Amino acid sequence: MTWPEVEEYLQTNTGIIIPIGSTEQHGPTGLIGTDAICAEAIAKGVGEATQTVVGPTINVGMALHHTAFPGSMSLRPSTLIQVILDYLTSLTAAGFTRYFLLMVTGAILPP
Repeated sequence: MTWPEVEEYLQTNTGIIIPIGSTEQHGPTGLIGTDAICAEAIAKGVGEATQTVVGPTINVGMALHHTAFPGSMSLRPSTLIQVILDYLTSLTAAGFTRYFLLMVTGAILPP
């Protein structure tokens, strides 16, 4: 979207979907970015069905227990929270008021 398209959208809707997915290993044959790819695909489908804008994907999450696998990346929980808060602060300044965070990962669940 262009900024004029966002401005027009905000005249009738202030919701935005934010996909969140880790960049982590998924076994020897699974794609490293599977969680982010799935989060974005689901968000796009929901966005189309509800006519809600989909924001940029946050594609690094909390996956410390995967960092021994090459290509996996992780943020500390406090860092991820701050990234999300910074996203929401920027979006609020732009005029968004309703946020739908769509996190696709099992990495934050206890073992």
